[in-house]
Amino acid sequence: MTNKSIKVITFDLDDTFWDITPVIIRAEVETRKWIEQQLDSDIKWGNLEEFINLRKRLIAENHSLEYDLSALRKASLKYHVHKFFKNKIDLDNFVNEAFGIFFNYRQQVKLFAGVKRFLKKMSAEIDLGVLTNGNADIKLIGIDKFFKCSISSKDVCSNKPDPKHFEEAARFFNVNINQILHIGDDPINDVRGAIDAGAHAIWFNKKGLAWNEKMSKPVVIDDWKKGYVQIKENYEF
Repeated sequence: MTNKSIKVITFDLDDTFWDITPVIIRAEVETRKWIEQQLDSDIKWGNLEEFINLRKRLIAENHSLEYDLSALRKASLKYHVHKFFKNKIDLDNFVNEAFGIFFNYRQQVKLFAGVKRFLKKMSAEIDLGVLTNGNADIKLIGIDKFFKCSISSKDVCSNKPDPKHFEEAARFFNVNINQILHIGDDPINDVRGAIDAGAHAIWFNKKGLAWNEKMSKPVVIDDWKKGYVQIKENYEF
């Protein structure tokens, strides 16, 4: 069987190159701690369900927040602290400073074993790009040198699995979508999104989850130390 030909490989970030859950928890805790110290007050942040419902309400009021996580985070912070400020400028400045603290911690990720070596080797042979629904900053994380582009939901005003990320990648690299291989951890956002858009897909499945989608199970990478070989076994470039 002839391997499929590709010219570009794109990647998701969160839970593909690092575990995002402990990163977000730490960022949330440290930001809340800083806010309460600055305001000298205990804030009623609510539980997880209330946190999610607040985000849904904010998105319903401003649909652009659905694909701009930074703006959504600021809106959420503003909701919790606005009562402490009478001046809008002071409120906005405080929220921006608080967000800056969150954003800094949000970039302090621990790469999965083998990621940098894989990216260094792969980027020497084929163009790489990032397609993310989040707001990770590959420059602050220290892996930007491996990628030609980083396309976020804010850039295309939509979230994967919508095809706009993949269409923008094809435009940026000046290739057909079927010449793109996308790799990510989410069966819907990454795998189904890529395939529905006309690209190829590999599922990054470090957790050993079962494949429950109706479409055929794609090629799987579960360890970046084996990623290069698995890609070369299935694709030509």
